[in-house]
Amino acid sequence: MTDEKGGAVPAEQAAPTTGGKGLTDEVHYPPVDNGLDYLVSVVDHLRGEEVGRRELKYAVVHLQAAVECLLKYRLELEHWSLVFKSPGDAMRSDLDDGSLTTCTVDQTITRLVNLAGVTISLKEDKDPKQLASLRHQLQHYGRLHDAKVNRYVIEAKAADVLEFLIHFVDSELLPRLDPAGRGDG
Repeated sequence: MTDEKGGAVPAEQAAPTTGGKGLTDEVHYPPVDNGLDYLVSVVDHLRGEEVGRRELKYAVVHLQAAVECLLKYRLELEHWSLVFKSPGDAMRSDLDDGSLTTCTVDQTITRLVNLAGVTISLKEDKDPKQLASLRHQLQHYGRLHDAKVNRYVIEAKAADVLEFLIHFVDSELLPRLDPAGRGDG
């Protein structure tokens, strides 16, 4: 960034601030914080008498992000290699630098049940998978491919997944978080 005379402006002065901290500060968003933040966003987007197109879209996108963050974090607590698409090829350095390809929501749920002993009912298993499909269609194609699915069906599915995640956080994550409650300790 340059000032009005064409001179360079120090990064400390150029960076916008939020919450009293400059954006030049270290960026760190632990998975549990991310997941919970997404959940707050979902509630904010679905609150009110009339939920608009934009609010519904972001509620679905953020709810799917919450599912991925929170479920994969629980899977990682079982063993770090389980979040890899192919655990047999897992390298700790890929996890540490974020270059890994992670497992799908389907794989995550299957591994949570089969390897981590997490109890997930058939309905709880189906809802996040259906949400993933809805999110994919909305985000990448801008529409739904099933004419029977409308905004009310999407809102109902979001409510089911939100309920599942609240229970999941309470039963599977809170008991396992470090004392600071961040899950990154």
